[in-house]
Amino acid sequence: MRIIVKSLLLTVFLAACGSEPSRYRDTEALERPPAVISESPAKEQRIVDTSSIPKRKDTAGLGPDVYLNSPLQLTIKQPFDDAWNTLGRALKQSDIKVTDHERDKGLYYVTQDKTDRTGFFAKATAFLSDDPSIYLLTVKQEGEETTVTASVPNAAEQSSATSESASAPSVEGAEDLLKVLFNTLHDKLEEK
Repeated sequence: MRIIVKSLLLTVFLAACGSEPSRYRDTEALERPPAVISESPAKEQRIVDTSSIPKRKDTAGLGPDVYLNSPLQLTIKQPFDDAWNTLGRALKQSDIKVTDHERDKGLYYVTQDKTDRTGFFAKATAFLSDDPSIYLLTVKQEGEETTVTASVPNAAEQSSATSESASAPSVEGAEDLLKVLFNTLHDKLEEK
């Protein structure tokens, strides 16, 4: 008797599962795609997208978009605002300290530490060394490009930028500073 009751319940259950509710039989309320009306079926107008997405560079740095004109002039193929931001990133990445800046005049006052502080002993004795030299980077828009020049600021500019204990900068130091910036901008500049 138990077997008959179980088989009867199983049959009723399967029959109930097999019947579909009426809401699935009526498809009138379902969304239909819009009908496309073409004015002339012979002439089909197609819009071709000719725009392109700029490819991401595989290498770091600006590459040919930056070059040295002379020992004391660097040119970046960017408008002033972009070049100002790019130069700021390069200064930060090169561990060149910005002591002051005036964006409206296009001036960066920077210090470059000549000593090599990579070793433990060099880092431990860093406080005994002289203060780094101060240099003036002038950023100017020239047409589609921006030029960066390095110079030694006069005494009044140096005293306003930092303390009087800084060592006297040299023209060779300014050249070295631009070479370091060129190498960073050309080969090593990382994305934002």
